[in-house]
Order: sequence, then structure tokens, then C-alpha cells
Amino acid sequence: MRILALVSQKGGSGKTTLAVHLAVAAGQAGERVVLLDTDPQASARAWAQVRSQPQPLVLGTQPQALPQQLAGLDATLVVIDTAPHTAVLLPTVAAVATALLLPCRPTAFDLAAVPATVALARAAHTPTAFVLTACPARAPEVADAAQALTAHGLPVAPVRIGERRAYARAVAGGAAVTEFEPQGKAAQEITALWRWVAKQLLAGQGAHR
Repeated sequence: MRILALVSQKGGSGKTTLAVHLAVAAGQAGERVVLLDTDPQASARAWAQVRSQPQPLVLGTQPQALPQQLAGLDATLVVIDTAPHTAVLLPTVAAVATALLLPCRPTAFDLAAVPATVALARAAHTPTAFVLTACPARAPEVADAAQALTAHGLPVAPVRIGERRAYARAVAGGAAVTEFEPQGKAAQEITALWRWVAKQLLAGQGAHR
């Protein structure tokens, strides 16, 4: 069983959006997926409540209870959605994770929050990578942000998640973009990101420890 945790010290970075979309994409690729929602806001659980499909299974849990929760799961992939400002609890999450994915929007505030998250990830010695989220089309700030993230010595996913209405529309109906608009650009992004994460991060190829 592989465990992917979405982590960021900055609120609004896109963790929950990525968590539910990667969970669905992985399921569509043949994985048996469980999504663990450790965020007190319970956004992933709210999404699951309006969802018409039984998969992925979405469960709420406390970060401290993750080892016990994981022991009882029948899954090939577990996706963990975390709350912002989880500095105290990140070591617990990182200790059970196969890999960490750090979402970051291409803004000055988001980039300023990155060093704290990177320090915690390095201390955990867990394979870690960045992914840029909510990227405006043809904005020079996106390339600048990618360069800034590269300076931290961690891989940056080559797939950038665009600032698209399809994500909000899909989530509002309890779906993912790969279900809501299978041929759309957002669906293509998510499918490509899942393939990259599965090959380069979860499989340990090219991941940094």
C-alpha cells in the first residue's frame, strides 16, 4: 500500500482539490483508493457526501490516529488530505507516508510559506515534490514560481494545474474533472499529474529524500 500525503503550511494552496482529484484519477487507473481527511474543515468528507459514486472511500481521522487507521485499510493507495498549519502534526503524517506532494500557487505569499514546509519534509526524510496550482494562463509569474521552487532542491512536477472553473464545478457536484469533463483540459492535467506522481514520486524514481 502506497500513501500520498498532500501538505502545505499555507491555506488555500489547493490541497483538498488535488487530493480528491488524484484519488479519483488513481481509481480510474485501477488503484483501490482510500482518501483520509485529517482537516477539521472536513471539505473532502463534504465532497464525498454529495458524490454519487462509492469510490474512493473517504474517511475522517485525526493525524495522531493515522497508524492505527492505516493498519485496517484494504487499499493499494491512500491519499491523505491535511490541514494548513500542521507543523506539529506533519512528522506523524510524514512518518507513515510513502511520499509528500506540496501544492503551491504562484504567488508571493504562497512562496513565502514554502521554506517552513520544506524544512519539515526534509526532517522526515520522505520523498517530496512540489506541484504548482491555480496557475493563470500565460502568466510569467508561473515560470518564476517554478524557478523559485526548484531552488529548494526538490523536484517540481512538470504538470501545472491551471486556474480553471471546471475544478470548482466538478467538486460542487461531488465529482472530479475526469468525470465531469473527461475530455477537458483540467481532466488532462489531473490524469497527467497522477501518472507523474505514480511513476516519479510514489515509485521512488527521481524522488528526493
